[in-house]
Amino acid sequence: MKPRYFKALAVSLMLTSAMATAGIAQAVEDDVQPLINEKVVVTARKPAETRHYVEQITQTPFGAEQLARWDDRICVGVSGVKEEHAQFLADRVSQRAVEVGLRTGKPGCKPDISILVTAEPATLVDALEEQYKPLFAVNNELRTGSLGKAAFEQFKTEERPVRWWHVSQTMSADGARISGEARAGLNDGVTGAPKVRSEGSRLRAATREDLSHAIIVVDANQVQGIPLEALGDYLAFVALMQADPNGNTSNIDTIMNLFRTDLGDKRPASMTSWDKDFLRALYTMPRNTASITQARSFLAQRMERK
Repeated sequence: MKPRYFKALAVSLMLTSAMATAGIAQAVEDDVQPLINEKVVVTARKPAETRHYVEQITQTPFGAEQLARWDDRICVGVSGVKEEHAQFLADRVSQRAVEVGLRTGKPGCKPDISILVTAEPATLVDALEEQYKPLFAVNNELRTGSLGKAAFEQFKTEERPVRWWHVSQTMSADGARISGEARAGLNDGVTGAPKVRSEGSRLRAATREDLSHAIIVVDANQVQGIPLEALGDYLAFVALMQADPNGNTSNIDTIMNLFRTDLGDKRPASMTSWDKDFLRALYTMPRNTASITQARSFLAQRMERK
């Protein structure tokens, strides 16, 4: 072929390509609809709502100025149900614990969270009190903390689907045991006064509250029909923090409403985003707060930043 032919062919192809491109562009232009930016409404938690949640959910050991929590590791034990159900509940609590940064014990570990399922909860609690009374630390002795005698009477007698009792231990701000306790009639030094490295101030205390053990009693009759997943999350929530059984949760989105029959199908099926954010905030906030007001303020602020 002659060079002029190639030149003419190239020009023809270029014209054809340009016409095709123009046609495609016109087709696309005809087909494209105007972009509509829909209005997106972003809702954030209001500080007043967060503070209300924290106030209604939390409870502190008698006389303490900190919110008690587990320090590093937990071991969960479940009894009174079939083995597969017990394993499921233990795994559920352990899973939620891992989510907030805790480690879990290996199979066969000594439980510090004991979940007891029974058809006769009052009888069981009476038997536990008779045989293991010091376990409940009702008198808040030896640097241990609980909710005290009045709360313990409620724990024993109030008929609830789930009832719980936590015992905490007062530690130094850095997690060391406080030495010099006067116990078993033996004094340390002249007075037996507790000793702790003083790092306290108006903003920080020299001590903190670590959960030592928790006893959770489940009324098998009252949890009939509750999905195991929902029950597991409820148990995890009240195991990982010292929840207030008397808190007003009527306007709060929380797993604590699991047993409210007036909610019908609107009852939570698992921990809510509020609950998860609460636990994450609890396990990352300063622990040696100078007052319970400061503790709740820190907690609410961290929840708002989630």
